[in-house]
Amino acid sequence: MISSSLRFSFKTLLLAGIASSYIGLAHAQEKSFNDAQKEEIQSIVKDYLLENPEIMTEVMVALRTKQEAAEQKQAEEKLAEYKDYFKSDDLAYAGNKDGDVIVVEFFDYNCGYCKKAFPDVQALLEEDKNVKVVFMEMPILGPTSLTAAKWAEAAKDQGKYFEFHSALMKFQGNKDEKSLRKIAKDLGLDVEQMAERAESQDIQDRINKSMEISQDMGIRGTPAFIVGDQIFRGYIGEEALIQSVKDSRS
Repeated sequence: MISSSLRFSFKTLLLAGIASSYIGLAHAQEKSFNDAQKEEIQSIVKDYLLENPEIMTEVMVALRTKQEAAEQKQAEEKLAEYKDYFKSDDLAYAGNKDGDVIVVEFFDYNCGYCKKAFPDVQALLEEDKNVKVVFMEMPILGPTSLTAAKWAEAAKDQGKYFEFHSALMKFQGNKDEKSLRKIAKDLGLDVEQMAERAESQDIQDRINKSMEISQDMGIRGTPAFIVGDQIFRGYIGEEALIQSVKDSRS
């Protein structure tokens, strides 16, 4: 028979939301229990979960919290590896080339929250003249996202990345080649040269590198911001973005 103290310990583990830890312990000590005891353990766990189904929600929340903490730690470790890369002037950027704080944004031109965040980025650049904002293409929302990213990188080669980026962020229509050509023409860019460069392997490699970094850092959605040593997943708003830059200087 299972002792009352052991019964209590099972329930304590479950109440603490670490049923997975208990299961691992049970497996580790499998040889310590006979068949009757194993059956009784399973019965205790099953009955308790049926009587207290909310425990499973607690367990899932605890598990997700643990996973997020692990992902955040891994992302912070990876950030240390990419710090020098983000300092490169070869990347698309706006603001002060030699700014004391680098803000990195991962985005998609078809992302509604990225469009919502764009005025926040503009406000930051207008308020803080000692910040550099680096733009990392993360075209995950369909073929037109990739097409737009390629054309934006082609605009960079003509020295007008931020102008083209701004126009795309404000544009509400379908980002097909016809629309991209018109935007480029309105900005005074060499449209035919852009069209050719957009399909080059060099630009595809740039986008692949950006996607590789986002995956390596566990960034799965847009927008995502890196400010100094901090990583923000999702939309954070103008005030929080500006404050995070100030905090990174303290």
